[in-house]
Amino acid sequence: MFWALLSGIGACADAGYYIVNKKFLRSVDPDLLAASGFLFTSFFLLGISICRGIPPLGQGFVLAVTAAVSINIIGTTLAFRALKSTDISLAVPMLSFTPLFLIVTAAVMLHEIPSVIGIFGILTLVFGSYVLNTAAEHENLLDPFRSMLSHPGIFSMLVVSFLYAIAIGFDKMIVLNSDTVFGSGVVFFFLGSAFAVIHCLKRWRGISTETTVGKSVTPSGEPRIFCGSRGALTAGIIIGALLTIEAMVINAAYLVQIVPYVSAIKRTSILITVLYGTMVIREEEVVRRVAGALLMVLGVLLILFFP
Repeated sequence: MFWALLSGIGACADAGYYIVNKKFLRSVDPDLLAASGFLFTSFFLLGISICRGIPPLGQGFVLAVTAAVSINIIGTTLAFRALKSTDISLAVPMLSFTPLFLIVTAAVMLHEIPSVIGIFGILTLVFGSYVLNTAAEHENLLDPFRSMLSHPGIFSMLVVSFLYAIAIGFDKMIVLNSDTVFGSGVVFFFLGSAFAVIHCLKRWRGISTETTVGKSVTPSGEPRIFCGSRGALTAGIIIGALLTIEAMVINAAYLVQIVPYVSAIKRTSILITVLYGTMVIREEEVVRRVAGALLMVLGVLLILFFP
């Protein structure tokens, strides 16, 4: 059960990651935010790895790192766009589909197959997402799915969920071909570097973003808390610390349990983000959203106690 504790710690760090990103996306360019957060994470992880000693690398390390970086660049870009345009308690819960997709991707990539009850628990997570998307004005059982597919932010996070299901398989390959720290440090370094290049190219070409970095107020007249490079630096340190914790504990869990279960327990972060969105940001439809999130947690409990 130690793997579940590690996954739970990872869930808390993951929730913090999305909450912090949601906050800073109001004032920091998305590409700059991604670059800052990922680079600080790589500095922390590689620093720890140097202190511990660089591990021997397996033959599949380079391929796994290349694939993980490529997929995460696409996934992170889509996720940040969704967070800018969608309520956090609607966007992030779409990541609950990742364990469902992992039933297939983990079986193909890692030959890891959940138990029957474990699969039922994963399906309960998906049903929680269904409840989360059910509103009072829906008249047909298929309406929530139609709304999910028609809403750009929610659909983007669903695509991200699928991409992460593939990337997670490569993440475990990286751990198996290095250790719980070094491989992730390398991945985050290349991720951060890629987003830094993207940000610089956009500035060089004069491409504007939805975020007006440097202004003291938002387009609606609300004051900005962090602006420009100062905001990116602050965000990078916070995000780097959260992702470092998440990477280390989740990678350790991968070594003792199959990926679909670790990912499912990690998705308890959904409950934290939904509670944050409804109680702190005051997003609407509290009862429905919390009910959906609790159903997701029930699915996690089935996986935890009947693996």
